[in-house]
Amino acid sequence: MAARMPVESPQDEACCSICLEISQDPVFIHCGHRLCQSCITWNREGLTTNFSCPQCRETGAQKRLRPNRELAKVSEVAKGLNLQPVREVEGGENLCEKHQEPLKLFCQEDQRLICVVCDKSKVHHSHSVVPMEEAAQEYKKQIETQLHLLKSEQEALQSSVKDRQERIKDHTERTEAAKQKIVMTFRQLHEILEKQESSLLAQLEQLDTEIMNAHEETLQRLLVETTEELRPEQ
Repeated sequence: MAARMPVESPQDEACCSICLEISQDPVFIHCGHRLCQSCITWNREGLTTNFSCPQCRETGAQKRLRPNRELAKVSEVAKGLNLQPVREVEGGENLCEKHQEPLKLFCQEDQRLICVVCDKSKVHHSHSVVPMEEAAQEYKKQIETQLHLLKSEQEALQSSVKDRQERIKDHTERTEAAKQKIVMTFRQLHEILEKQESSLLAQLEQLDTEIMNAHEETLQRLLVETTEELRPEQ
């Protein structure tokens, strides 16, 4: 059973939303949440459309993955808290499997809990050993520092995503407004051209009528003149 140490919340922060384990090669996705590289790859396998975040369900492009270096540091620290299996006696106290003594010390070189007998052994003789509570507090400070940086980066990323979404929305609105303006302008032009077309056709028809009437009058006059010339003199 894993040793109990008072650093549960930071470890939760370092967990992946898919496998619920400490993140391995963590990455940011489009919405700012953090997942394991392997988990996100497995969940996207075979997808050709946008990927949906398993935590908030927001969708985004598959290719938008960013390495999460700060969380990687947190994960490394959190892994140090996943200590070797030990025996737990009644009352919740952990005992060294080898010496059956309480695990109250932490070896910084080996990154695990040890007992006072282990501390005196040759294996740990030259190692830096501190009380478990002191090690836990140090780890807690390291994780909180990394989490602070991580949250700042996450907030910046979410702000960037929001800003990008607002830009896309603004671009879409301006494009739609320009489209409507073009449609309205050409509609008005069509109306003007149709009116001009009707006016020109009417003028042409009137001119054609006038020309045909003039031709008819000329033809009638010529016929009359020709008839008079051919009439015999009396």
